[in-house]
Amino acid sequence: MNLDKALAAHADWKVKLRMAINDKGKLDAETLSSDCKCDLGRWLKGEGRASHGADPAFGACMAGHTAFHTAAGTIARAINQGDFAAAERLIGQGSAFAQASTQVAVAIRRLKQSAPA
Repeated sequence: MNLDKALAAHADWKVKLRMAINDKGKLDAETLSSDCKCDLGRWLKGEGRASHGADPAFGACMAGHTAFHTAAGTIARAINQGDFAAAERLIGQGSAFAQASTQVAVAIRRLKQSAPA
């Protein structure tokens, strides 16, 4: 698993969500809400768990990744319902999404340092 690519892919979601808010677009909220439909999620639940599951950094990465997708899915549902003001609040500074984004980024970096994939 290329953890640098996983980190970049998750960081890109903030941009995609903001673009959907600005463009009044639609997103696949169901897929985005799932923590096992992206490359990192599949790796975490499969090969990553088998090879790094005992590492505390792995557990933190799992938790951060799940929180990230849960929060991103909530924003996507607000966007899809046309509640762009709520979506702005949900993506803003101090939001669950902002916290989860930081948490997953830190966790991926720690996992990369402690147990290179």
